[in-house]
Amino acid sequence: MVAICGIAGIWHRERPVQASDLTGMLNAMIHRGPDDEGRFTDRNMGFGMRRLAVIDVLHGKQPYYSEDGKVVAVYNGELYNYPDLKILVESMGHHLNSQADGEVLVHLYEEFGMNFLDRLSGMYAIALWDRKTHRLILARDRVGQKPLYLYENGEMLAFSSELKSFMNLNGFRFDVDPKMLSSYLAHRFVPAPHTLVKNVTKLRPGEVMVIHADGRRQRWLYWQPSITEPDSTMQMTYWADRLHGLLVDVVRGHLASDVPLGVFLSGGLDSSVLTAIAAGTLERPLAAWSATFPAKYPGYDEFAWAEKVAKTYGIELHRVDVDLTITPERVRELAYVLDEPMADPTVLPLDGVAKAAAEQETVMISGEGADEIFAGYAGYGEVHSLSWLRKVPTWARNLWIQQNWPGSNAFRRAAVPISERYRGVGFTFNSEEQRRILKPEWVQPDRPGAVAEYWMTHANLPELQAMQGFDVQWFLPDDVLLKADRIGMHYNLEIRVPFCDHEVVDLALRLPLALRRSGKEDKRVLREVAKRVLPPEIVRRPKQGFPTPLTDLLAGPLHDIAWDTLTSDSALTQEWLNISEVHRLLADMGPGHGTTARQIYSLLMLELWAEEMQSKVRDAQRRGYSSSVIRS
Repeated sequence: MVAICGIAGIWHRERPVQASDLTGMLNAMIHRGPDDEGRFTDRNMGFGMRRLAVIDVLHGKQPYYSEDGKVVAVYNGELYNYPDLKILVESMGHHLNSQADGEVLVHLYEEFGMNFLDRLSGMYAIALWDRKTHRLILARDRVGQKPLYLYENGEMLAFSSELKSFMNLNGFRFDVDPKMLSSYLAHRFVPAPHTLVKNVTKLRPGEVMVIHADGRRQRWLYWQPSITEPDSTMQMTYWADRLHGLLVDVVRGHLASDVPLGVFLSGGLDSSVLTAIAAGTLERPLAAWSATFPAKYPGYDEFAWAEKVAKTYGIELHRVDVDLTITPERVRELAYVLDEPMADPTVLPLDGVAKAAAEQETVMISGEGADEIFAGYAGYGEVHSLSWLRKVPTWARNLWIQQNWPGSNAFRRAAVPISERYRGVGFTFNSEEQRRILKPEWVQPDRPGAVAEYWMTHANLPELQAMQGFDVQWFLPDDVLLKADRIGMHYNLEIRVPFCDHEVVDLALRLPLALRRSGKEDKRVLREVAKRVLPPEIVRRPKQGFPTPLTDLLAGPLHDIAWDTLTSDSALTQEWLNISEVHRLLADMGPGHGTTARQIYSLLMLELWAEEMQSKVRDAQRRGYSSSVIRS
């Protein structure tokens, strides 16, 4: 393994691409790779990368070349099965010039063609140029840990690890697509392959794109999570044994590093299990970092739980009071750092703890992904409660709803199919609320094509399985993993997520439904594994999640920026939103209005994103690039 970085490139239909054409795009991603840069051009194609050195710091330069120079590649990520791949390609007669994991990519392609992707295990975005056929191959890892954006204008296609690098591309037009606002408001992100910018898409997790010499494009999924009938033949011990053994192997692979390495430890089940396994595997001391809020935010301090785990394994634990980093100025900066509008408030504590960790570490292990694959979110528990309500006779349910007695909304939800009811964990505005907040011309069906197709195809699945399938394919990569990538790379910090190894995901999604969740008992198989490595009180403690006191923050330090930004006469969102409804939401902002807080935060991040992007586009114009300002 060698480096986490950022990649970018251009394929042009008619004219040659020069190395200088890549300058602006790569400069926009220096934060992703301050240690090195590499470029390659051939006829009408060119690509480059920025590198953050993690392993084989001195020798891991990109691009990578085959022995005959006919295959060239750049990539962003880590291949955790690199030792096995190295043995494989060397056994086939190939010579490697370094310990850089990405060097095996060109040789795997030579031997296996497009099937080379099936042999990779890790997180990656890849650009590979075949000089014999003059075709460009772009690919993203199976679970979507590393992003890859695409911009097309008819004459050329550009790709990049970050959307913001396109604004430094000559001729790029940065036009907001209001038709995607409904999707953003529904999910708090825009599900792939779409974005909120016209002519910009992103590869879905497990997707590959090929651009042929004649300009033909092909896109297909080379991997998808298993959303089929779950296994129901084995007992708890069998699955816990398999999961435990797999996690030990996966965590061991994720610990490989030639630079300082630590772990994010909240004291919750997920991060605690990984910390315990890592502490028992790593041959050098392990440091842990925990985000906390002070007593003025009661109920949001998990440090005592993290401390218990750290003491059990003799781990040095760093406490980070993240409220000190949540300022109006930083929230505005984050709107640009995140690259897309994202209304997930957990980015606020993540930003603070990542900044602190990056002062001493270069690689961090994180427990992201466990809730989606092991059914940990509280919302999944609705499946159990609604199933009981459906047993109530129809006449009684109708009477209850007509009288609007307490619980009427639950009865209504019980009658709605999961394909219409579920919008993911981050759901913020329902259809009626979207019609109120958006101007009529921008109200759209809030499900883009791929999402609508998913629900059409899987509408008859057991509800829990269908909900997890959506979250693994969209909420996890487009929200959870996206913010980890952006925040980590902003601080030159690589965040590794063992639960998102595709073998772990495959195993988890084959679990019998009863072993995923039973009523309020969540993550049952993972808890069984936890019993083997953690103190009993950690195993039994209820889920708290990554705590973010959003309502208190919006009533306190973020109150003025929310009010002033959303009510400003120059607010860009005035073109899309009903201002009277925005004012009504702001008037309700305060204690006891959690849903309102989430909605206000989503509008705030949308407006700040639009403002920051517009400002940066103008900066690019002043530097001599010919980008256009935002317009709808």
